[in-house]
Amino acid sequence: MKNTYIFLFAFFISINLHSQGNVNGNITGATQQALIDFGNRSTRSPQPLNVQGSHYFDENFNIAKLEYFGKELNDTGYMRYNAFRDEIEMADTPLQSESDVILIKSADVIPLISGERYEYLPYRLESGSAYMGYLINIFDGQKDKLYLKKKKTFMEAKIARTSLENSFPPRYVESIELYISSNGSTPVKLKQSKKSITNYFGENSDKVKKFIKSEKLKVSDLNSIVKIFEFVENL
Repeated sequence: MKNTYIFLFAFFISINLHSQGNVNGNITGATQQALIDFGNRSTRSPQPLNVQGSHYFDENFNIAKLEYFGKELNDTGYMRYNAFRDEIEMADTPLQSESDVILIKSADVIPLISGERYEYLPYRLESGSAYMGYLINIFDGQKDKLYLKKKKTFMEAKIARTSLENSFPPRYVESIELYISSNGSTPVKLKQSKKSITNYFGENSDKVKKFIKSEKLKVSDLNSIVKIFEFVENL
């Protein structure tokens, strides 16, 4: 995993340089011990056997870059998002199937993986419960910012008790949630329904309804939702 360690160390050194007022992405030199101490997570337990699905929406390690304090570093590496653990895993090559090298969680460290921007932020459910985690920024407007939360939840096996019930093996179930931030506020969960989305825009809700109808948009489609926010942004 030599290349991964070099990538991690370049990032680690760039943090030190930033504190000295000199950030750049062309960093060289390292000690392997510093790299291992920075990223190793050898105590993580493996996924259980005989379970349907996995921790990932995409099991592949894809080429990625890092943004630190608003500056994109020149170094590249291979990363994937673990939606069950809410972690960014790093690898030496895209051919790896496992990795115990985990990217540090920080609001100032933003991984860019296959066009997706993962921001480590506080967020709130509709109930008010607060959490910290990775949200994918899918719309970055002047007022509103729209985020996507990818989740994997482990479900225990279910044994049918009657002929009317179905049995299910243990499995990971995926889900997607929307979060909205207005004027820099903490992102709050937004129900992915036509009513919730149109009501969010207040005095512009009627215009949004007409736009959805004229463009034949479906709120079940993320691209359609982004188009709605772009429409309101330009009103």
